[in-house]
Amino acid sequence: MARTKKRISKKRKSRRYRKQRKQKGGNSNTKLILKANIGGFFSNFNKLINYLTDHKDIVEIEYDVRATDIGNTLPFINKGEELFNKLFIPYTENKTIENTIIGENYENYNITYTSAINNYNENRYKLQPYHDSFVKYIKIKPHLQERLTKMVHDLRSDCTQVIGIFVRSSWLSTEQPSGKMPARDDYINAIKNIDTNSKKTKYFLRIDNDDDLKFYQEQFNPHYNTNISRSKDNTRDSLHISHDQYLTLEDLENTYLEVALLSYCDILVHCVSNMATASLYMNMNQKSICVSK
Repeated sequence: MARTKKRISKKRKSRRYRKQRKQKGGNSNTKLILKANIGGFFSNFNKLINYLTDHKDIVEIEYDVRATDIGNTLPFINKGEELFNKLFIPYTENKTIENTIIGENYENYNITYTSAINNYNENRYKLQPYHDSFVKYIKIKPHLQERLTKMVHDLRSDCTQVIGIFVRSSWLSTEQPSGKMPARDDYINAIKNIDTNSKKTKYFLRIDNDDDLKFYQEQFNPHYNTNISRSKDNTRDSLHISHDQYLTLEDLENTYLEVALLSYCDILVHCVSNMATASLYMNMNQKSICVSK
């Protein structure tokens, strides 16, 4: 049955996706048109990096990632608003385009969903090609770079080591290989094994709900966190799913900057998440301690 479904799935793929597979690693000047998939901001961003890594001949990127309805996964600014151009400087090598790829869905799940865990802990090296793509293609707007530089200064001031504690609500349990989110004790025990005595340590609490934030604030000092929108408890997703109005441009900017800032931590204690994966390939020197089972 599984093989039959796989054959049917392959037949349903459009001609453009068959063309894409032939062009992987080719030498034609390729333009990538990135469209939105069903998923949050970093699901779409990791998909972008995935395409840029798998297709070595991309010389131009066109962003067509549109905001969704309120209650869906990209409810920023206004319905239909293109989002990625608000953050990133357009990439082009000004070459004649010979091939075009429409990047709407993931071609593979190597760095997303439950497969992402295969790139964590001792397998950190597997993210190197994605880091190379990130460095080559992704440049944020100057005003965002200024904000990020200031945030990094604040985060890393008065310490020699920053440990990022990345916690998501139980809504993300479907992305964990075990189907369950790590418990608080999993995080606590992992951090106990880190040398925090010989190094002056600060903790960046990147946590999406108020209950868990309060708990970790009481456990770890000095700590640092930003004023992102959070749900009240860890039984629900972050607010963008159930919000009753469109989030602002600043909310969109903060969504990206939070993870960019997270990448400046020396050590990341985390669950399986598109955000954690992005942080890890942004900074290949960051140590991964994944506490998901």
